[in-house]
Amino acid sequence: MKPYYYAALVMLALILCPAKQTCAQDLFEVRRLTTDPAQEGFPTWAPHGDSLIYQHTDMNDTAGKNGLWKVALDGSGAKQIFAGVGEHAKWSPDGRLVVFDADTGQSIKMIPAGGGTPITFLPDSIHIRNGGLPHWSPDGSKIAFIEGSSVSLCVYHMESGKLNSIFRKEGTVPLPGGWTTDGKQVLVALMEMPSRKSTIWKISLDGKENRQITGHHENFYRHLTLSPDGSLLVYAALEGRYLGLYIMPTQGGASLPFAVTPDAHNEGPIWSPDGKKIAFNSTRGQNADIWVMDLDIEEVWKKLKEADSNK
Repeated sequence: MKPYYYAALVMLALILCPAKQTCAQDLFEVRRLTTDPAQEGFPTWAPHGDSLIYQHTDMNDTAGKNGLWKVALDGSGAKQIFAGVGEHAKWSPDGRLVVFDADTGQSIKMIPAGGGTPITFLPDSIHIRNGGLPHWSPDGSKIAFIEGSSVSLCVYHMESGKLNSIFRKEGTVPLPGGWTTDGKQVLVALMEMPSRKSTIWKISLDGKENRQITGHHENFYRHLTLSPDGSLLVYAALEGRYLGLYIMPTQGGASLPFAVTPDAHNEGPIWSPDGKKIAFNSTRGQNADIWVMDLDIEEVWKKLKEADSNK
């Protein structure tokens, strides 16, 4: 989501939801990780789960705070690792690198996780428009992203520099949302244009064995995240004018409200490496901030089975 459009959504949410209220109904208790008045969101976990990197966006930034920040799980020690417009960051599985949308979504770059000079690695023939949504494969050997000119799902091979276009469908935008745990498929939100209605698909690397995941909320939008064991999926769906988060079995079936706020957006979910927490961004309260939910996985499965039996 582009910074200026996101800012408009934040302002709308603040008008409709009073600052002293959270106005939220969550599956489990949540805690707020960031509190800056600017927009902070789209977190990514460190491989060891002790910290996160998130994007900071302020349209009136005069202090040079825009960019990517690293923060401890308790909210302490926030440190800027990239100054500029940096969005949709993903931490590499080995913890060394962070890949992200740069140049207001017109390129994809990498940066050392501790900060440093951004690295441009895609060839000039590859065009990124409105963000490529890069995602590391589980072993860190590949990056899936959306190429702008052909509007196709592509895979970059780190060692060889080879590029493959693995999926394209006329009239749709395949928005990558991660990889399956075996690294053989890419999870995408396949958005129909111009309706913006989406469905969830697993796209194989050879593009020949693609499978739709059914049973999710009929107003599914995007923002997919797969649990570390591959069994559960969290996604964002529109509730009226606002995005709420839902959870479902990866193989399909009934879904449960996860973080749904009547008058605010909840999006950008990401599982912790141990599968016990999910970080996400929300416009509830006074700001667009990052929140963290601690999960009771046994309780999640119990509720999902109850929801499935009541279908």
